Amino acid sequence: MLLASLPFATLSVVFLFGVLMMIGGVLHFIAAFKIFDGGYRWLWALFGLLYLTAGYYAFSTPVKTAIVLTNLLAIVLIVAGVIRILNAFIFKAYQGWGWVLFSGILTLLTGIIILMSPDAPFWVLGLFLAVDILFQGINYLTLASYIKRELPQSSADV
Repeated sequence: MLLASLPFATLSVVFLFGVLMMIGGVLHFIAAFKIFDGGYRWLWALFGLLYLTAGYYAFSTPVKTAIVLTNLLAIVLIVAGVIRILNAFIFKAYQGWGWVLFSGILTLLTGIIILMSPDAPFWVLGLFLAVDILFQGINYLTLASYIKRELPQSSADV
């Protein structure tokens, strides 16, 4: 379902991000005034305010938030790709270094494609969410099948 409507899935990711940031802000305020004393208290309160602001921003400007999150994801993928490529050359003496190089090149190219695509903010986050949910569902179905096939029905069957 999510794969058929990637913009809706992306919007869901943005709103989930907003909710999580607001929850984080509230938890930071609680920690600031219930756990910490002195200067740390105000630092935690400042972080709580920043979290709440980010959550509000996600709800009030979901398209801009999707653009920012997609660009951050692309930058992280580019950096991770470069690090993997460098690691591949560092470990060139070991067997399997080519797979690390291949993974790094794919990660780097994915980040570049996302960053260069003008419509990426409207589908990338949704695609990542949809693929993650799809694989989680497959994982749970496989686990349920294993449990049904391999484990006894009750302790009386043992």
